Amino acid sequence: MALQTITPEHRDFRQISIYLPTHLTFWNIGADIKRSLGEATSRGWSDLDYLLVQFWEAFSIRPRVGCERRGEKGQNTEYCIECLLPEITERGIVDPL
Repeated sequence: MALQTITPEHRDFRQISIYLPTHLTFWNIGADIKRSLGEATSRGWSDLDYLLVQFWEAFSIRPRVGCERRGEKGQNTEYCIECLLPEITERGIVDPL
């Protein structure tokens, strides 16, 4: 929700860092993460993905995404990023933490 309040007048805005909940990064590869999360939560991730693309296009901000426990990489952190945020992944505009 906070990201949606940012406007072009926020010229000093330079970075977005997102930390995935740790339990998501230990998901089984091949599992349908979005379906398992439920429709509302899945829609929230899709909305965030769209919003992050808009920030890239408007401000050239590359979002940084990683596991919420800094320094701890779940087995499938990259897989989760691809599943939850497919558009920024496909465009190559995400930096893993």
